[in-house]
Amino acid sequence: MTEFVGDWLHFDSRQPKRKRAELVCTPCHAKKVKCDLQTKTSEGHSTCSGCYAAGTDCHVRLSKRKKGSHHHSISSAREKETRPRSPSPSSPSSSRADVVIAALPPPPPASLTAPPPAPAPPPPPSAPPSPTTELLIGVATGRSNPSDLDTGFLNVYGPETNADAEQQELEATLEYGYSLSDSRQQELQQIYADTYVEFCYPWAPVLDVDRISEDTLRSPLLANALAVAGSHIRPPLIPHDGPAAYYKRATAIFYNDEEAGGLTTLQALSLFYWWAPRSISVAHRHSSWWWTSVLIRHAQQMNLHRELGPSHPMRDLLQLSLRRRIWWTAFARERLTALCQSKPCIIDPTDCSIAPPTLSDFPPVPHLQRKGEVFIHWVSLCAIIGRVAKFLARPGDAFPTHLRTELVEWVRALPPHLQLPISNARTDSDTFDRDVHQLHLPYLTTIIVLHLRRTAHDLPQALPPAILAASCIVRILRDILSRGDARFLMAITCWYSGTAFTALLQACRIPALARDANEGLDVLTTAVDQLQRMWGSAKVIRQGFDRLRGGGAGGGGGGAHGGRLEFELGGAADGSVQEELGGVGRDFDWTALFPFVTPATGGIAKALLQGSEQGMTTRFPSPEGLLFQDAFMVDYRGLLEPFSQGDLFGFGPVGLGM
Repeated sequence: MTEFVGDWLHFDSRQPKRKRAELVCTPCHAKKVKCDLQTKTSEGHSTCSGCYAAGTDCHVRLSKRKKGSHHHSISSAREKETRPRSPSPSSPSSSRADVVIAALPPPPPASLTAPPPAPAPPPPPSAPPSPTTELLIGVATGRSNPSDLDTGFLNVYGPETNADAEQQELEATLEYGYSLSDSRQQELQQIYADTYVEFCYPWAPVLDVDRISEDTLRSPLLANALAVAGSHIRPPLIPHDGPAAYYKRATAIFYNDEEAGGLTTLQALSLFYWWAPRSISVAHRHSSWWWTSVLIRHAQQMNLHRELGPSHPMRDLLQLSLRRRIWWTAFARERLTALCQSKPCIIDPTDCSIAPPTLSDFPPVPHLQRKGEVFIHWVSLCAIIGRVAKFLARPGDAFPTHLRTELVEWVRALPPHLQLPISNARTDSDTFDRDVHQLHLPYLTTIIVLHLRRTAHDLPQALPPAILAASCIVRILRDILSRGDARFLMAITCWYSGTAFTALLQACRIPALARDANEGLDVLTTAVDQLQRMWGSAKVIRQGFDRLRGGGAGGGGGGAHGGRLEFELGGAADGSVQEELGGVGRDFDWTALFPFVTPATGGIAKALLQGSEQGMTTRFPSPEGLLFQDAFMVDYRGLLEPFSQGDLFGFGPVGLGM
């Protein structure tokens, strides 16, 4: 008997079950439409009606369902027992594997798997499911309970948790209200995928490159999330919905719980990073900080932060490489935004047993292996940045010399092809690599942050390492801008630019550095002009640039070059940079932070490194030196006076973060 209850149509056990077609094609199955390939094949045709009408290739889909049932003959059962096969879980969800959207990786070949013992009868309803069954179900659906830990003894309620999870997954699947029926979007999906691989993959290798088409066809959430990134970075010149529409659809699917695939959801959330039209002046649910936090919490609920031991029997069946790439993407982003926005971190490394990323987690294709190298070194850098952020959140501690040493070790450990190629005055096309250039932006910004000292005034004091690092950021952005495309730069580049601007402002007051510093400010302004076309935070920072330079976009200022700051200092008439910046301590050779810089790099590099042969490079104030504060506050207070009136350095409250 059939009855209606609310919006649900319930069936009792007496109603005959609908017989499933034994032969269907992959396109029809992905679209969840009826396929008549079985009938057409019996009539001598090679394609189904749907694929024939659409003009697409019709490929037979190999069923993942286990054939046979309890009423099969004894001879058939014995034949199955003697046939080698891969272990598969025995659970209620195995009878509806197609309902679960996030598929498991294929089992290992039969020739590599020993024949398992005869399958045990299914446990009674009251018995808790086996750990293997729970683990595989959790990987497929994103359930929260499977883990190698059970500190709260929740596995006692395993049967009830499992039944409830199945019900939620079924509801999510039945409520799927979005599809990729728009032929234009289907046509653009490959373009968006190419854009993702070219520009986003080194910073978010969360998709399997060889499965992008299949995965996006299966998941409208992932398809729209990929379209958000692709259309925002490289907008098509033909009509398309645009990133705002894609984002609205994707977030609606997410917030309505209409994506049952756990890993698929994490992949989509990772791609929201490339859509931030609003600044973080107020709290909202569309910033990278918000989505990174959501991504981390979902990943932790799925226990991505913990990894099964090498001897675990199910280890080879999990998508370990994909899980690692998703987790470490979230980890690196959180560490960056923790320093950028002064927020506490969610992830505690001591809680994690997941292995660090390695090149074996990336496809064995040369250009993807190279992007994988960038990602691996970026993650290790962000781990240091996270420790820097934690230190800076505790004012009053001694200067973290060990963290500065870690930065030196990181930059020295880079292979030659990942070193920043700015040792000459010009970056040739054969040495320019946008991924390598972007890799060094957070490194240089961290150097600036470590060598800016807070004062009673609004503008912090910049030490020589901060000034040189800012000039290197200018060089990187100039190399990118000169090639005519800056849309691939991530939103956090706004923070990099704003921090470099702060350091160069003081360099403008030193005659030997003023011209190059002002040219650097011009480059930073041009870069932020480009960034504000995509990112809301760039508009805030751009307004701050105008204010800090002493006038409007075209207004005058304290200098002879139309709004540029040109200040002459009373001392050091010979223009000696060393004397103007001070000479205390020989604690640390800060030039070790810049192995890629030579006097040929630029005017600021030449001026700051001119005394290296005579050992003058260590005669600058060291932030851990006891005389640092007195030296700057007494001898160089005049440098800060023009900026000491009012709230001139307002980036803190407004927010530089992305």
